[in-house]
Amino acid sequence: MTKLNINLKELIKGICTICLYFLLQFALSIPCVLLMQKGLISYNIANFIIFIVMFIVFVLIYLKTLINDFKDFKSNYKSILKTTLNYWFKGFFVMIVASFLITLLHFEENTNQAANIEMLKQTPIIEILCAVILAPFVEELVFRRGLKKATTNKHLYAIVSGLMFGLIHVTSSISSVNDLIMLVYLIPYSSVGIAFGYAYSKTNNIYGTIFIHAMHNALSIIELILIGGIL
Repeated sequence: MTKLNINLKELIKGICTICLYFLLQFALSIPCVLLMQKGLISYNIANFIIFIVMFIVFVLIYLKTLINDFKDFKSNYKSILKTTLNYWFKGFFVMIVASFLITLLHFEENTNQAANIEMLKQTPIIEILCAVILAPFVEELVFRRGLKKATTNKHLYAIVSGLMFGLIHVTSSISSVNDLIMLVYLIPYSSVGIAFGYAYSKTNNIYGTIFIHAMHNALSIIELILIGGIL
């Protein structure tokens, strides 16, 4: 039987980090909505402001980790990126297969994806900055680094951090019990998150998952531009 090896103190810190992620979004959305109602900013600008503030907050929280990991990354970036890329390929394969099956079953489009497409159409520069730079930093610090020390069981860590990562991309599609079917999108989103969890466990360097996460998002944007006819 596999031991969970949970560090309660670190688990609480990780949960607090994730809660802070959601609380910040909620708190920042209030003044942004007021500014939007007055016509001072658009939804896309509001989203960008929220991402910028969250980026600053979590970079400051994990500044020591970022500094120490950067020193290691400069010396071992080839090995770190190669390892992370290998895990990403596995997660990406599962994501592609799951997405294909979901398409065949004619599920409704995930609203997170729809929102990204609309934002890319309206303000491409902002969407690219959010998706390729800000989101990878924030999400990897929160869901990968935040839970890293909660357990020494790499399987438990990868699965939990991956599922939490998947949930943030799916929850916007769920507004009632009838929408729970949209949880099927946890499979494609969580597959990459779980892969990143295993990669971070192996490399112990957050920059590997940040860079490959950024690459993944960049490829998604390129796909939308080339295949979806955006821009």
